[in-house]
Amino acid sequence: MKFLLTIILVALPAFHFAQINSHLTAVYESRKKSVKVKWQNSGNVNSYVLQRSADNREWKDIARIGAAVLIKNAFISYNDEGSGKNYYRLKIYNTKTSWEFSTVVMVINPAPGYNWIMYPVPVLDVLNLQYNGSELIPGVISVFIQSIEGKVYTRLRLASTTRQIQIPVSNLGRGTYDIRVVIMDEVVWNQRFIK
Repeated sequence: MKFLLTIILVALPAFHFAQINSHLTAVYESRKKSVKVKWQNSGNVNSYVLQRSADNREWKDIARIGAAVLIKNAFISYNDEGSGKNYYRLKIYNTKTSWEFSTVVMVINPAPGYNWIMYPVPVLDVLNLQYNGSELIPGVISVFIQSIEGKVYTRLRLASTTRQIQIPVSNLGRGTYDIRVVIMDEVVWNQRFIK
């Protein structure tokens, strides 16, 4: 007995799945205990829907910004009370019926006591990390800089007494990168930056 398996591929409009770079950033602000999500309006947009996900698969709409309040090249920001590891993206409506998704950014709210500050943003030739936490760091500090696709460009191992880290990034091209701080095999701080 033979079975014939037929797979039918349905062509869907490409604009629903295209990812565009909207310079979306998300930073955990420890004083406010919230995530500040920020992006720049391109000017050719009907509206934005900010979405959040815990697993980068199922998405929930958390904010809608309509055309009435959009100003070309203006920055738009939103404070989200979400906690834990969150992913954010924009659903960008070019018209009322066609949309594109922005690239996805991930934020891991830091473990208690681990407060890191990154500057300048956007980064030029040197990225600075400063530890402002009150807790002692219990182990070696590992710092990784990688592309948003996961390719690692920089790996550093530093003593637990290190409070100020300067990382040369002149070797990186223009684009968006992730930086992670890992202590005792746990990601304690993760941010996305633009160079």
